[in-house]
Amino acid sequence: MEIKLHANATTTPRTRRYLQQSEKSHRELAVELGISVTTVRRWRKRDQVTDNHTTPKVIHKAMRQEQIALINALRDATGAPLDELLFLVTEGLGISVSRATLNRYLKPAAVQRQGAPLQGKKALKAGGVPHRLELHHLPLSLHMDDGGEQHLLWAREPISGWCFARLYAGISAQLVANWANELLKACPADIQSVETFGFTAPLTLEGIGAKRSAARYCAVQVAIPLGEIIPRMNMEPAGQLLMRICEFYNQGKTQKKLGDSTPQAFLEALRRSN
Repeated sequence: MEIKLHANATTTPRTRRYLQQSEKSHRELAVELGISVTTVRRWRKRDQVTDNHTTPKVIHKAMRQEQIALINALRDATGAPLDELLFLVTEGLGISVSRATLNRYLKPAAVQRQGAPLQGKKALKAGGVPHRLELHHLPLSLHMDDGGEQHLLWAREPISGWCFARLYAGISAQLVANWANELLKACPADIQSVETFGFTAPLTLEGIGAKRSAARYCAVQVAIPLGEIIPRMNMEPAGQLLMRICEFYNQGKTQKKLGDSTPQAFLEALRRSN
């Protein structure tokens, strides 16, 4: 009969059965057989004499293509490294995924982050200051269960990664202005200029310089209910979830590149020191 043993096995099935049936102490058996006490203890606790299977006991299902697109878009939007992104995906979106699985589904970092500006303490050391915000307007075409046509307005401070987002059913110049003013009140940095992406009209803010980028976003179409992609959507509306994700990222987890501070604390500390 062919016996298949683990490559590093120091015992055979016959030896293991002897260990299980012997009344000698662990140490006596270890000396007798020339193996470690740990090995003796391990096999005396087991009922079988064969090696355990090495295949995973829990096999995670592959992520949906919509989830893969979402997490890559989330990394684009926040600039979050893997550990912070994992925090957003699992705690914020409610998508159960391991760190290794998440990393496997991300675009290659060399492509994704090529030419990316410095962040955190490295940016400050290079002379950067958190005085600018990037403002984005992204049209959404959602399933009718999620409200159909929607508009995502989100902003990001590029040095800390601090973010702010809202979801609206309609769009107008006054709504954008009100959102921008709410954003400036919430941002802990001393903002002096903004750059807009995807807005059709110039944005005017009192005392703030505004520059409009020529970049335009095509409407993102989602043909299935968001609850099938984002588990947390089954427990709270999209607008509330979006706000909570921003709070998670801004205040929930410290980041090494920010000197072990959250984005909120990082910007608040800079403002106090100036």
